[in-house]
Amino acid sequence: MSGRAPFLNEEEPPFDLRVSPSHLLHRVEQLANDRFAQLVNDAVTLRQFTVLAAAAAAPNCAQRDLARSTGIDRSTLSDLLARLEKRGLIARAASTRDARSVVIRTTPAGDAALRQATKHARAADAAILDALPRTKRRNFVNILIKLARMSEEMAERVEREARRKAKTERRTRRKNKTFSTASKPIPR
Repeated sequence: MSGRAPFLNEEEPPFDLRVSPSHLLHRVEQLANDRFAQLVNDAVTLRQFTVLAAAAAAPNCAQRDLARSTGIDRSTLSDLLARLEKRGLIARAASTRDARSVVIRTTPAGDAALRQATKHARAADAAILDALPRTKRRNFVNILIKLARMSEEMAERVEREARRKAKTERRTRRKNKTFSTASKPIPR
């Protein structure tokens, strides 16, 4: 018997985290988070900074648009927004265009926290890029941009497909309701 874990297929080599893109991206994200936290002294997290930056860039944006622009899932974003709102860094209000939608804006305190944290976010970015030779940095950032765009496009396709499916299901329910109502005998 080999020294490998029993659940591994003997024909396949063991999974090597040292060359796994998803694991390596996670490790680099940890580096950025740690560096940011060291510099900002826990005033805001890197994720909270991301939300503040996106909200400041698009004042009164819908919460769903903020989720899309930050890449943060809706439930996590909702929790983040609640914490930021409790601290007085953002304000939420009902949309004047869509009663079902909530719009987000930074408050003056949020703008101040964003200004203060921006230099630390830049330093966290520099910590990552400084680990690379100068000649590789631009290419590295371009690859990350491409991966982020691909992720956004995939999320948009999934969202469009979900809307299409929901629309089809509504039509089918309406059609079935109309059919079942029409096929009932008329009481005399």
